[in-house]
Amino acid sequence: MKKDYKNRNRNNDGPIIRGCKVTVRNGDVNGALRTLKKILDRDDRQKELAKREFYERPSIKRKRARDMAVKRSQRENTDFGSLSRQSNPPGVSWNKSKRKRRKVLDAKNQFTRLMHRRNTDD
Repeated sequence: MKKDYKNRNRNNDGPIIRGCKVTVRNGDVNGALRTLKKILDRDDRQKELAKREFYERPSIKRKRARDMAVKRSQRENTDFGSLSRQSNPPGVSWNKSKRKRRKVLDAKNQFTRLMHRRNTDD
């Protein structure tokens, strides 16, 4: 049986994004520019260009990769015990922004899931 290659990329989730080609519709250049910026952000092209702007020695690449791995492991192994004992006194603006509140809430939820997992394993 022959495979149908014509319809393999058709999803109703939105436009299929290939490369960095953007069509301008109805003279809306600003909309096309926003779309192009979104495409480039998703592909991390700016980071890649900044990284390749100057030559990076292989030893520096290894050091950067090692430092990123250490940072990632430290982030995964943070002590959530201090977060569970932390209270939010009135008048303190340390978690005033939505991002900081979300970060603390996510950490507390992760801590409770971890404690729940430990209690169910016993």
